[in-house]
Amino acid sequence: MTAQAPAASAAGSTSRRRWAILLVLAGSQMLVQLDATIINTALPAIKRAFEMSESQSLWVADAYMVIFGGLLLLAGALGDRFGRRKMLIVGMAIFVAASIGVAFSPDANFLIVGRGLQGLGGALVIPQTLSILTAVFPREERGRAIGIWAGAMGFGMAFGPLVGGVLVDTIGWAGVFWVPAPIAALCMLGMATVPESRSLQHTKLDVPGAITGTIAMVAIVFAIIEGIQKGWSDPLILGSFAVAIVSTVLFIIVERRTDQPLLPMAFFRQRDFTGSMIGMFFIMFALMGVMFYMPQFFQLVQGMSAAESGARLMPLAIMMMFFAPVAARLLPVLGPRFMLFWAPAVHGGGALLIFSFVLGVDTPYWMIALGLAFLGMGGAMHMPATTDTAMASVPVDLAGKASAVNNAGRQLGGTLAIAILGSFAAAVYSSGVNEGLAPLGLADDAVDVLATGIGAAQQILPTLDQSLLQPTQLVLRESFVDAITDTMRFGIIFALISGVVGWILVPKRQRQTQMQWQDGKPVEAPSGPPPAAAVASNGALANGISGNGVRELTPSAKSMALQRPQKSSVP
Repeated sequence: MTAQAPAASAAGSTSRRRWAILLVLAGSQMLVQLDATIINTALPAIKRAFEMSESQSLWVADAYMVIFGGLLLLAGALGDRFGRRKMLIVGMAIFVAASIGVAFSPDANFLIVGRGLQGLGGALVIPQTLSILTAVFPREERGRAIGIWAGAMGFGMAFGPLVGGVLVDTIGWAGVFWVPAPIAALCMLGMATVPESRSLQHTKLDVPGAITGTIAMVAIVFAIIEGIQKGWSDPLILGSFAVAIVSTVLFIIVERRTDQPLLPMAFFRQRDFTGSMIGMFFIMFALMGVMFYMPQFFQLVQGMSAAESGARLMPLAIMMMFFAPVAARLLPVLGPRFMLFWAPAVHGGGALLIFSFVLGVDTPYWMIALGLAFLGMGGAMHMPATTDTAMASVPVDLAGKASAVNNAGRQLGGTLAIAILGSFAAAVYSSGVNEGLAPLGLADDAVDVLATGIGAAQQILPTLDQSLLQPTQLVLRESFVDAITDTMRFGIIFALISGVVGWILVPKRQRQTQMQWQDGKPVEAPSGPPPAAAVASNGALANGISGNGVRELTPSAKSMALQRPQKSSVP
């Protein structure tokens, strides 16, 4: 009886505190996601301020996402090894410091580097939020908690453009980078409620895997973004593709041979984990294309202010914020297969069809709002389902790595979406401008600048003859719209792939128990409370069972990145 008291007390304390903990985790998640999209509304103003080319403007978004996605796996391992709460605080501090530095950017290159440092801070924050959530909430409550967590992510992604627009119109583009400071201050105060947790096993840091994986991601994104401007046969572009291929091969070799990989291949033995990751990757292709280009469409094509542009994205924000928790509650009833099949159908069949075939310079707003609502509903269905399904199919003790893989799949999809779709759109835009301006008889050097981007065109338009200004602007707007609609058609294909993968690989019913590994093979963990005899005097549970009722890994599961047990349990 005496042995049970500490564990019962700890469980009661966790029960009283866990929803407060969730508030802090959701706020941290929202802050990072907010900064990922707040830049979209500010981008036209930044383009004008620094007279950016299209490739530079793509790097403003992708510098953040490349570093963010490239370091997620390492960040998850750091949290498992040194403490998730500790890494959450360190990441938040880096994130805020980098944001303030970006606000004082003297030129485009300084701004792009600062965005990369923001990505470093964000990479340290995001895996810890989901891994702490997984450790704090028991399986029967975790779906609801993940729904709120996903709703915060949707809130941050969708409200970013509105917040950015208001700040750009009232303060200027630098104002968007001051936003993290007060939100981060509140989150840092709330960290007092968050318990420290780490893996029950020592975790070696897979530095070679982190280096090769990050180099591969940076190289492929650089080659795609710069290839349009420099040409695909340029030696620098060919060299970047070669570096990406070699680094990817080395990353796979390292991950297969190391005892404690950043990307445990045993995760992918689970069909539901694999299906969730692939589906998430492709749905982000479809989502990020809209998130990146619609604020620019409203401002550069329809002449809205930054604040009006952000306000017009509100149907997407409202649907994502309110429908994600609802979708999480429906998940046990409808099942992940239903969610992951129909979410892309709503997403692609609703939003992207409208944007692909209806969007034009003078499209009425109600049509765009309908498409944005469909987009938000599809995203809200998809995010809780993929996250819950993926996290339930891996051991709780490796929640940091699983969370990192989960977020890396999402960020890799978003990063490559902006790089690939953005580069494709830049090519379509350039071709349209060159063809449309040919009858006007403009100087070749002026046409070359106009074709580099609708933002860079601002330095040429004031120098044109007044009789040529209006037809030139019309050509620019129409070419930009053609570029957007063509990228949306690609998005439909990606959404369909996501739905098919979800139907084939993801189970019909939600997993009720946490998956574990024994002898390198997946096995179901026992459900229900642990036996009384298993309670240890320090509040942890003996016989390899952790305080949330999940059996810990055996030493034989070395393929799952385990080493020797730590001397102390989870604090």
